Amino acid sequence: MAQKLVVNLDKCIKAGECYYNHPKLFKVRKDGFPDVLNANPGEAALIEEAEGAIAVCPSQAILWVEA
Repeated sequence: MAQKLVVNLDKCIKAGECYYNHPKLFKVRKDGFPDVLNANPGEAALIEEAEGAIAVCPSQAILWVEA
């Protein structure tokens, strides 16, 4: 089954690691929370980048969920 990239805004502390380091996948909203630009990255490079974002998120708010 396919997975999509999401940010749990209840856990997010707005550190910005995702949108500063992974601008192909995330952007900052006016309220400081991240928006996912590409929830279903298909190419290997973007999937690897998504895994990197998951690894560096200080609040562990970025994750894969079943699509």
